[in-house]
Amino acid sequence: MNSKRFILVFALLIAGSTTSLFAAPALLGHKELAGQALDAESAKAVLMGKKVALGNTRVIIVIAKASATQDTFLQAHVGMTTSQFQNHWRRLFMTGSGSAPKIVDTEADAIKLAAATPGAVVIADTAAAADLTVLAE
Repeated sequence: MNSKRFILVFALLIAGSTTSLFAAPALLGHKELAGQALDAESAKAVLMGKKVALGNTRVIIVIAKASATQDTFLQAHVGMTTSQFQNHWRRLFMTGSGSAPKIVDTEADAIKLAAATPGAVVIADTAAAADLTVLAE
């Protein structure tokens, strides 16, 4: 009986540690935004369109149509799902209060576009960051 409990606890510990090692949702930015560390409030302001520039660079938000990493980050930092976030930006765009985010199909496409677009920010897993800089976790 004790060995079964040990195996269960060990399996749960391993599952929890690999999740934290490989799944770290973050707000990532184009390499020219390096050095722009954002606290939770600033990250939310950028994502909600209240802060439109980082340093001297205008922010371009890139989002995936669907991404579990993106959903996790948005829920934690903005209190919205991806769908709610897209609706927020539709309202801003329709009222002339903001530029709509660039929407791509996958998280990989979002990362690729953000890496190629000066001023771009994207929510993605830090393990896939490649040429992007971490702005907020």
